[in-house]
Amino acid sequence: MPRPFAVIGFSALLSLTFLFFLPEWFVYPVLGLAAVGFVVSLLLHKKGQSTAVPAAFASIALASLLLLAQLAVRYYPVLQAAGEELDIRARIVSNAEQRYGRYYYQLRTISVNGEAKQLKLRLSSPYALEAEPYDEVSYNGAIYRLGQDDPNLTTAYKAKGVYLGSYAQSYGEDRFTVTSGGFHIMKPILLAQRAIARNLDYTYSDDVAGLLRGMLLGNTNGLTWAAQQDFSQIGVIHLFSVSGLHMTLLAWSFFRLLCALKCKRKLAAPLSMGFILFFMALTGFTASCVRAGVMTAIMLAGELFTRRADTLNSLGFAALVLLLFSPLSAGQVGLSLSFAATLGIILFSKRFASPMKKRCKALPKLPRKLLLAVIESLSLTASVLVLTVPIQLLRMTNGVSLIVLPANLLIIPFASVVMIVGGVSAMLPEALRNALAFLIEPLGQLLLKGAHLMADLPAPVLRGNAASLAIPIAVCAAIAAAALVRRYAGKPVPLRYTAGTISAVMLLAGWLPGLITGRQTHITQLETGAGKSVLVSRGRKAALLGCGGDQLPAGAAKRALSEIGARELELLLIPGSDEGAAELQRDMPIQVILEDDGVTPFALWDGTDGIFYKNGDDAACLLRTEREVVLIQFSGEIPKEWQEVKRLGYGG
Repeated sequence: MPRPFAVIGFSALLSLTFLFFLPEWFVYPVLGLAAVGFVVSLLLHKKGQSTAVPAAFASIALASLLLLAQLAVRYYPVLQAAGEELDIRARIVSNAEQRYGRYYYQLRTISVNGEAKQLKLRLSSPYALEAEPYDEVSYNGAIYRLGQDDPNLTTAYKAKGVYLGSYAQSYGEDRFTVTSGGFHIMKPILLAQRAIARNLDYTYSDDVAGLLRGMLLGNTNGLTWAAQQDFSQIGVIHLFSVSGLHMTLLAWSFFRLLCALKCKRKLAAPLSMGFILFFMALTGFTASCVRAGVMTAIMLAGELFTRRADTLNSLGFAALVLLLFSPLSAGQVGLSLSFAATLGIILFSKRFASPMKKRCKALPKLPRKLLLAVIESLSLTASVLVLTVPIQLLRMTNGVSLIVLPANLLIIPFASVVMIVGGVSAMLPEALRNALAFLIEPLGQLLLKGAHLMADLPAPVLRGNAASLAIPIAVCAAIAAAALVRRYAGKPVPLRYTAGTISAVMLLAGWLPGLITGRQTHITQLETGAGKSVLVSRGRKAALLGCGGDQLPAGAAKRALSEIGARELELLLIPGSDEGAAELQRDMPIQVILEDDGVTPFALWDGTDGIFYKNGDDAACLLRTEREVVLIQFSGEIPKEWQEVKRLGYGG
């Protein structure tokens, strides 16, 4: 078996990714089938044959056992603390994260109710603690399950390995007791992270500082919601998921800088590995960053032993290292996209570029070099999209715009320059930092503006989910299986043809349904837990009607808007006292806001209009679409003249 880690790592990764989204009891039959397959493959194995099949079955069985162990030891026992009020003594293991007017900290408990016990908690506080990383904090706190009202958030927290949130039960400035925790090896790294963020904030405008923090540290808190939607819709949101792109640019730039300074390659390689470890710690050891770091370290190790590393084997080894420590991390969408992008480059990039390069040999030198550079960029981007687009259709609700290919070609090189120079500036003295800001500030603004303009282009958007894409995925699996059968029969089909066919199937499956349904008006009641909030949409156009109790559910509204690819509201209807409406007005353009008393007609788009009624505490809306008439009662009494109107097709 020439690539043992590739077989073992990818078998474990694929099995754990599927098991993460299946009912948890499903792991037992998978474990049993993998064990039987391993035994049978060993019995049927003949001398000289590849051991890839037994190794794959063994890795699936091992992955299933690791998943069961993590669920039994580190998941279910932790969830038992949810709903309790506990005396907590814990160590702060992160810098403060400011969001939604609150401060959030990652904690590791030292003791709970006086007993030694280790839990990971996400502490929510209305004010910043006067504490440094790795100081100790004591308080009486309530424990709750993170994302308990949103299944998508629950899944995301489960994959990250942080399952519980906490807040102090008492009130006042003395609710937390903070004591010095002394030195810890991670403390200077977190202080460096804070210093980089502070330097960026002091040097650049809010927009550009948020952009640089997102690209360098993976912290998107400083980016407006609208800006995040711009980058997401044009398919370059991976700029803010620290992974292969960042590691390649930063680690290899550091290695080449050392070599340029006359440092021997065998010394530059371990120094660069140390930089990789520092950078992984700086970004919080996120799964995608660890994957990229392990792979890059293996490549650099080749400089020590004067031997070129096998990229496919290295990628499989990186998967194995990650999953041994945290099998549930296979559920992270960023990790799936990171592995898929890297695998796509390894498998397809050279194959896509080779036929085009052969046709350039007869060209003069300068045009040939320019054309080869374009071909390299095109083949690299296309190879990434082959495997990442299906994952984005399944996992990312806002779909994939067909602008993604030109967007990656134009945005990524430009963003790379901004990221590297901006990152260097964050570590320089103030005078030099301000000098570089004259270059980076306008470039950062141009990058934000370019993303916004590209997101505004009327490109078709691919959308999908596990249910709608089940048949296309089965067809693609059959195509891939047929290609493998032909390969082992000695009649291989060129890999680029197989990849192109699979991409075409996913393209049509993701585009055609959205093209049909995007022309109709849809009414969706948002899950807010209180009150009523209704999203009316057609394609990328959207209107938000109503509130969730006393506070408009801005978070739920933003998630729903992301799913349909909308970045602005045609109409915001406010029937009550809505403290959270200010957040929506701050984060996105809104064409019309209705909140006055009386009877007010409004128009959305062709075939969809309505009447808003508000009289003191009474509020209701009569909405007409091309297919139905809907009566939405927010509070109080329905107007008498409306009481006979039947609600059609709306169960909320």
